Amino acid sequence: QQTFKVSFYPTTVTIEASRGSSDTHLVVDRTTGQVTTASSSPAFSASPLRTLSAHGIMGLINLQRGPYVVLITGREAVGTIGSSTVYRVSATRVVRVADDRTPSGFDAADEATYVRLLENALQTPSFYFSYDMDLTCSLQRQDSGSNDVFFFNKYLAEPIINAVGSQSVFVLPVIHGFFACKPVEVRGTRFNYVLVTRRGRYRQGTRYLSRGADAEGHVSNYAETEQIVDFSSGDQMAYVQVRGSIPIMWAQVPNMHYVPELRIDVNASHERFQTHMTRMIDEYNEVVAVNLINKVKYEKPMGDAFAALSAEMKSPQYHYVHFDFHKECSRMRWDRISLLMDELSSLNTRFGYYEKKASHVQRQQLGVVRTYCMDCLDRTNVVQSELARLALEWQLRSSHVIEQTESVSSFPLLRQMLNNVWADNADTVSCAYSGTGALKTDFTRTGKRTYMGALRDGRNSVERYVRGNFFDGERQDSIDLLLGAYRVQASRPFAQTLSSEARALVGTIYVCLFMLAYAFFYPRNHSWFGISNVAFVGA
Repeated sequence: QQTFKVSFYPTTVTIEASRGSSDTHLVVDRTTGQVTTASSSPAFSASPLRTLSAHGIMGLINLQRGPYVVLITGREAVGTIGSSTVYRVSATRVVRVADDRTPSGFDAADEATYVRLLENALQTPSFYFSYDMDLTCSLQRQDSGSNDVFFFNKYLAEPIINAVGSQSVFVLPVIHGFFACKPVEVRGTRFNYVLVTRRGRYRQGTRYLSRGADAEGHVSNYAETEQIVDFSSGDQMAYVQVRGSIPIMWAQVPNMHYVPELRIDVNASHERFQTHMTRMIDEYNEVVAVNLINKVKYEKPMGDAFAALSAEMKSPQYHYVHFDFHKECSRMRWDRISLLMDELSSLNTRFGYYEKKASHVQRQQLGVVRTYCMDCLDRTNVVQSELARLALEWQLRSSHVIEQTESVSSFPLLRQMLNNVWADNADTVSCAYSGTGALKTDFTRTGKRTYMGALRDGRNSVERYVRGNFFDGERQDSIDLLLGAYRVQASRPFAQTLSSEARALVGTIYVCLFMLAYAFFYPRNHSWFGISNVAFVGA
């Protein structure tokens, strides 16, 4: 159990760890925010102005007034991987480190807005960490090297890393995504089924405000999902999949239409596509890109661009498959996903999975399935859950837990657990990107598409439309601030005034809302004519 003591002195703030740091303390200058280390300090001999306790330090961030420290003040144990406990962040606190001096250009209202944006970004219940293992890395990556793509609080932690190095107890890598650990027993064999989704820290954001690839080849909604079979004997098996926005330069521009305007710049996409796919091959050795978007109508230009750029990839380690999900599975024929599974079978079997026995690596996963749709949410979730089911069957058969002729469906409790965990994962990833739960989760949970599920999808689609057109801007600002995509300057970005056209639009909206309310509550002659008024004004 790790805890941290944060002590405030007139010129410095010190941070002490309850274990693992010897006598070393972090010392933060309250004016500059510079972080240093010390084993003793004259300031320690005096009584601190105040002290705080925390379960972890997410890092430091400079706002207009100066440095703030982001503390993990609540945690909940949610499972284990091997002998390491995994915690969910249940509460955070943004605490001002800066002293009481007021810098030039400081505005209290702007500072309060920055703090609110940061607190909003931290309120999501999807941050996880472990004191004893680096949760940002898959099991295979922990053996072969590190990767900070999924180190979600890396920007906040950089001042501490620069002072003490990345391996210090004061550096706590946190992932943003999903974690579940379920105890399972099949024919007397006990194991934990673990599912971890790690969302990347580059180009993250909201659905319509973050699409495609940037100049460095980083894509929106990028996430790695790892399925772990963790036996009580200590043996472990893991299977990794990846999702993320189609790596070309494209956007969907919110314009009040239900289907926003689609813009694609293929000419500017060649280098971005090549950079992204080359990085994927470097990381996972071999990649099969599974394109699930429609081959006709609105999505066709995206599919054409994806296919053309894929054809330019000359690497034998890159493969491209296009499966028109909506066409193949139309009219509730969701069993036809098996067609895609069959097409991927030879590659997926060759890729295999990671396995460790008695602390020795027995095999490594040699490639990854990279799944795409427009949002990389709903269709992607369905396909990834099916691939995970097949991988789990391979793993349990090779471990002699189930017979070669048996499947997950042979064990109803196992099947139900698997379906529910993957549906929960789908909802969590979808909420992070679109603001609502995932679509098509009735199939993920039950294995069947239902009309009630279709109605639920309709409700979520309407909510996505409203959020995308009216509310996602501030959420995008919060994410950009947390991840360092936006760095606070001395200027006043929130003091910008609306244009005359924007002020006229806002005024018109207020007038319309007033007329709607008046027509509804004060109908002519107390008759149903009020509803006609509402319809007239709404039109």
